[in-house]
Amino acid sequence: MISRYQKIIRSTAVLLFLLVLSACQTRVPSNVPTMTLKKVNFNQLAYWQEDDHTRALATFKRSCKPINKMNAKAWFSPIRQAGKVKSWQKICEKAVNVPKHDTVAARKFFETWFEPYQVGDRFNPDGLFTAYYLPLLQVSTEPDARYNIPIYARPSDLTKLGKRGRNRVVQVKNNQYLPYPDRAAIKDGAIEKMAPVLFWCDNEIDVFFAQIQGSAIVQLPDQKQMVIGYAGTNGHPYTSIGKVLIEKGALTIQTVSMQTIRAWLEAHPEQLHEILNKNASYVFFKILKDDQPVGTQQVPLTPKRSLAIDTRYIPLGAPIWLNTNIPHHNNAELWTPFNQLLIAQDTGGAIKGIVRGDIYLGGGERATFIAGHMNNLGQYWLLLPS
Repeated sequence: MISRYQKIIRSTAVLLFLLVLSACQTRVPSNVPTMTLKKVNFNQLAYWQEDDHTRALATFKRSCKPINKMNAKAWFSPIRQAGKVKSWQKICEKAVNVPKHDTVAARKFFETWFEPYQVGDRFNPDGLFTAYYLPLLQVSTEPDARYNIPIYARPSDLTKLGKRGRNRVVQVKNNQYLPYPDRAAIKDGAIEKMAPVLFWCDNEIDVFFAQIQGSAIVQLPDQKQMVIGYAGTNGHPYTSIGKVLIEKGALTIQTVSMQTIRAWLEAHPEQLHEILNKNASYVFFKILKDDQPVGTQQVPLTPKRSLAIDTRYIPLGAPIWLNTNIPHHNNAELWTPFNQLLIAQDTGGAIKGIVRGDIYLGGGERATFIAGHMNNLGQYWLLLPS
């Protein structure tokens, strides 16, 4: 027979077990990203004083235009250290008075109005940094034997459901909301009647890479050039075909780059569609008025000063001090230190994570080469109002 005392002991043990079990179930798993911010001083930022802060300031001023349109009473981002929008609007007001070409004054501006915080995932400051560029596409306004790859504008049957930041892209068809067609279906003609064709390109691989970059220069047969930019996506998740080719054994982690991916696709045309379709995501374009692509913040991007980030963690318009290395412009085996102040102005389907960034490099052969080989670890510091 169990005594009353034993029953109490047993009941207590069961209760403790349930409490421990409950704690284990509510504990955040160690693999879930958790953003941490460590406040530091500007003198702890390597090479801070050597940077040309006038270029970063000019880029930041562009971000002030959308910042000044925000609700002054709202929080600037989920990061409480970022404060209210009115604090950023005050900083933007002060930025106007800084002399354009005074490097010391520009540096003092950032030091006066901001404080740096090292960003980490559970205090791990290391993350992946890549780069993107402005490709050049050969196009025509009419299709023919050479120009037969469509560059689509945003389809009329594409819409978004849900709140901002949690949008779901759908197709409106027969008064129903359906998942939007993936890349394979689009290439098979699923949206021909719903999506205007901006241009016809002569190279499918070029169009694919332009979709990854999010913008491109298009050149007509008469040499006239225009810039096209991101106008939307079909809502499917982005899949890296570099990763696909590694898993296939066609490339290795050590050899994969934009250049080696292109070379493999060109050498295996019979597998081109199969591999490209592994990335179900599809990007639509629009013709831009400016000669520079516009980022997610709806301001023209600045080469080597605009950074694409994950807005779940980093607010658009925020200055970011980045320490990493980039490939030499004509030798992928050589790496050059990259220590500069950039502004978060863009996003990307592949840019996911707390310590994750994509440097905009502009157009031209040098930018193409560097972006194609850029895939390196680095650290960054988020500048927030002091």
